[in-house]
Parts: sequence; structure tokens; C-alpha cells
Amino acid sequence: MSNAVDEPQIGERTRLAELIQIMSRHGLNGLASRLGLLPGRSEQPVDLGTPERVVALLRDLGPVAVKLGQVLATREDLLGPEWVRALSALQDQVTPLPFEALEPTILAALGSPIEDVFASFDRDPIAAASIAQVHAASLRDGTEVVVKVRRPGIAERVDADLRLLRRIARLAARHSPEIRRLKPDELLRFFAESLSQEMDLSAEAAACESIGAFLQPLGVRTPAFYWDQVGRRINVQERLDGMPVRAILDGAGRGGADVAGKYADAVLRMIIFNGRFHADPHPGNVFILTDGSLAFIDFGAVGVLSPARRNEVVTLVLAIAGEDTRSVTDVLLQWSGETDVDRQALTRDLDALIGQFRGAVLQQIDLADIFGRVFTLLRTYRLALPPDLALLLRTLLIAEGFVRRLDPGFDIAARAAPIARELLRERIGPAGLKRGGRRLATSLGRLAAASPELVTFAERVARSGALPIELQKGAVSSPPALLRRADPNVLSAGMLVAGAILQRDHDVVGTILMASAVLPAGWAWYANRQRR
Repeated sequence: MSNAVDEPQIGERTRLAELIQIMSRHGLNGLASRLGLLPGRSEQPVDLGTPERVVALLRDLGPVAVKLGQVLATREDLLGPEWVRALSALQDQVTPLPFEALEPTILAALGSPIEDVFASFDRDPIAAASIAQVHAASLRDGTEVVVKVRRPGIAERVDADLRLLRRIARLAARHSPEIRRLKPDELLRFFAESLSQEMDLSAEAAACESIGAFLQPLGVRTPAFYWDQVGRRINVQERLDGMPVRAILDGAGRGGADVAGKYADAVLRMIIFNGRFHADPHPGNVFILTDGSLAFIDFGAVGVLSPARRNEVVTLVLAIAGEDTRSVTDVLLQWSGETDVDRQALTRDLDALIGQFRGAVLQQIDLADIFGRVFTLLRTYRLALPPDLALLLRTLLIAEGFVRRLDPGFDIAARAAPIARELLRERIGPAGLKRGGRRLATSLGRLAAASPELVTFAERVARSGALPIELQKGAVSSPPALLRRADPNVLSAGMLVAGAILQRDHDVVGTILMASAVLPAGWAWYANRQRR
């Protein structure tokens, strides 16, 4: 289908002039000067006034500013509660465009007349947001569908605003240590990537299909897409027959506790096992279908956790559970990238924080309360979370608030416990050990290439069942010297054999010992290379 480029880019100067005019209208000339937008007046005082005043400014600046405000509303590690509350009021709702304004985009995206694809097309939208609006339609065979269409000209406006935001962020970071702490470059890079995905309606379709394949075995549905009518500016998807979960919250439906359990399982498993998850699972994006199953819609916002990041999260959770505050400090400092921090004071404060929940049963733990205290601590020490983790925490907070509204007695922390245990069983079970074994084999293969005599020695030990030890003259009288001169290949082979024996009854210990066998010979090989 057609995906022609929209329109020429909006000039940066034109948009900058609009920006300065809007800031002036809100009485924020001082801020414009401090940001370097009004040269020669950088000393003008800055008075932002109330957070609500900034929210009004963001609304006037347009969709990119509104979405940036929504992102900042999730960053309690960066902003205080009063700012988060004000920014949370920003809603991505706009006046719908008339059908006549959308029709050229639809025709260009489909590459054919609307009546050739659809038997009917409702000219009044179901929903309208700053990026796209949604219409009901039916295909030529009578199948009811939903058509999502990107608003014309929005790509150019977003591109111009993002370029300006990057420029302003660089200027502001040079002038303000407080803004530097927010890491605006990293924040804007993540924001631009997220916005780019939301702008590409084919990316939303691909994410929905991919995550949907993971959710299907859990009995959770996602809409199917009609790929012949999917592109960057339009997607056509199945219209699911059901009731929005919001109806239960409004008292028009039943089964809140059952829905809460299914929903929590789906969200937690997406995060823990899949690594890609619906990042905006609010009540409007969740449906109960006529067959009783749960469904997620609108995958414009998707979170991604790399395997390495998930391992870090698991490390943090285990450290907290084990009350190992030093390891918690390590992870937080690694995430923030900060080195100029009073580590001992941070560790003491973390220990006090963890101590408040020591001995508490899961039902007594409120995730929002925990996160709130952690965010306060992060702001105190001027630490910032990576944006992907901030998105994860926001998703968990949305999920917890949702399930508590569905079922006030529901405890998402307790629900997470068996899922976490399942993850641990997966990691130390046969499949996990097999993956570990493949990594071990690869490591041993690399070592064998560098030290073939190790493999020969290990084979000889395995065939004979004996471990030959050769003592040099005078070695017995000096045990420390013996240890220093011990053949690293002997040590490695011994660890391999011991690991193989232990693995029959103690899988994990045996595998760890076998994996560690590469260390002595590897160190010797490295030392020999350094001496050459």
C-alpha cells in the first residue's frame, strides 16, 4: 500500500517564533531568555509560577509538549509530588478532525478508493487523540473493524518540535545544574524513540501482534490486523466484541476479583518473561469479551526490557528481599551513572527504608507507597533512573491502581511472588541449565583454541578416572610455593571433573563449578600473553 512522505518539514525558525510567542503569552519571557531563546537577555529572572501554569503552557505548545508532560508525570524520581500531580492532569484528547480533513490521508494510505476496501465507514470518530483518531468501519465481507488514521501534518509538527526540544535541552543543561541532573539528552532520546513508534501505526500493529502471541496461551486476546491495509499512516484492526473494564469500575459489570487476577498475571508475565509489555494498561485499554476472556487494545506505548536489564531488576529484587543494602546501592548507582554520591549515607538510608518493611506480610505492602519512598530518596541524592525502568515502574503503578479499584483486597505484590519463583525455576531448571551449558561450551571452545593441552589433559583424566599430580623436587617442603606453581590446567581439569560428578545430584552447584573451571587456565593463558 502507499506510504508516500507527507509534507515538507516545518521550518525550525517558524516553530521557534511560535514557541517564543506562546511563552510570552504565559508570562514566561524569563524562562525563554534563560533557555537561550531570547539572546542578550539571559539574566532575566525566571518565575515558573505554579505547576498548573506550566501545564497550561504545555497544552498551548501542542501534542509533543503534552506527551512530554505525560512522560515527565511518570518521573517521580526526578520531580516532586506537586509537579507529578499537575502533569498527570494532561490528557491526550483533542477536538476530532472532520472526515473531509482525513479523507486525503486515508485515500493516499490505502492507494484505492475507500469504497473499494470498506463496505461502510463511519465518518464520526470513536476516539480522537493528538497523533491519530479512530473510526468504525466494516470490510467488504461484512467484518467489523476499527480504522486508526494519523492526523495529517502531525509528523512534520512532531519533527520540528523534537528538533527544538533537543536544542533547548542542550542550552538549558549548560545553564542549569538542576536540569543537567535530569539528563535531558537521555530523556529526550527515549521520548523521541517512543514517539516515533507511536507515529508509525504499522509499528503499533507489529507490537500488538508480537505481544499478543505471548498473551494468547494465557487466555488474553489482542486485536488481529489486516496487513493489506496497514502502513505508517493507517492501520485496520479487528473490532473486539466486549465490554470495557471501565464498566466494572462504574458499577455496570461484575467479576472484579477474577478480572483483577487475569489482568495482573498478564501484566506481570509480559514484564518478567516476555520483556516487551503494554506500557499503558489503563482501564480504557482493557476489555472483557463476550466469552469472558480479557483483551488488551492500543499498543501505541510499548515498554522493552533487555535481558541484561531484566537480570538487573532480578538482582535488585533479590537484594531487597535478602536485605542486602550494599547490593541495592550498587544497582541504583550503576543505573544512575553517578559517582559523586555519599555512598555510605545512601546505604544507611536504604537500610532504614528496607527496615520499615522488614517482617511485613505481602498484604501489608503497598507498591505505590514503596515506590513513593524510593523516589523521594532518589531525588534527595539527585539520582535518576534510566527511562526504560521509569516506564516499567509507571506500568506497575498503573496496574496496581487498576487492580485495587477492581478488587480493593487484591495484592499485586503477592501475585508477583509465584511468578518470580517460576522465573527462578525456569533459570535453574533443565532448560535454563541447557542454555547455561551452551554458554559454557562456547567458553570452553574458546579456551580450548587457546589452550588445547587443557582438553587433552581433561580427556586423559576422564578416561583413567585418576588425577595425575606431578611434584617438583623441593615442592613438598614449601606448600605455598607448590600452590603458586600449581599447573592451572590441573586445577581447571579437577574443577571440570568435580563439577561433572556433582551435577548428577546437584545440578546447580555442578554447573557453577564446571563454568568456573575456565578461570585458572584462562588466567594462565592471559598471564603468558602478557609476559610475551
